[in-house]
Amino acid sequence: MAEPIDCAEAGARLQDYLKRELTPELAAEVRDHLVRCRGCFGHAQFEENLLHLMEARARRETCPSALRERIRGLLRAEADRT
Repeated sequence: MAEPIDCAEAGARLQDYLKRELTPELAAEVRDHLVRCRGCFGHAQFEENLLHLMEARARRETCPSALRERIRGLLRAEADRT
């Protein structure tokens, strides 16, 4: 069995863990650490709440139509040059 990961390693992998971007094995290592470490667990809860808040805010925010059209025009011009 592999040695448990430490706080630094769990912290480095936390964002990927919360976004479900880790392999099942790495996710299990982070989850096991969070179960054992009260400090990291509290930090993970804060980060998860912040991530959900940011995702919800991003879904509500829309790009102004003038900016959207300007970006589309720039993308079309760039595509025409290539």
